[in-house]
Amino acid sequence: MNEDEPAPLVVTVPLNDDNTISHAIPHAGWWGIPKGNNWCRPVIFKPDGSVDFGGDPEDSHGERYGEMQIFGPRIEVGGRFYMKDLEDGSSSEFVVRELIELD
Repeated sequence: MNEDEPAPLVVTVPLNDDNTISHAIPHAGWWGIPKGNNWCRPVIFKPDGSVDFGGDPEDSHGERYGEMQIFGPRIEVGGRFYMKDLEDGSSSEFVVRELIELD
């Protein structure tokens, strides 16, 4: 979650025993709340650190892509990740609030 904006960023990734992402392949998720009229955006995290939000063909590069490296660092509760907005150069901070083990 972003500290200032409570819209969650959710990504499903397989973890190694040391809580790093186990496969260097793109992983998908969403940012926001996917129900009703709430704001929600799909995201794809790529091993090179780029984030693809998808979009319309007329969207600029800066609107569609950001940067956030989730590959390499340990994924653990309290960990912080930063996403750079390529459109205006700002960054958003996200704090890992929970890890959920999927069966």
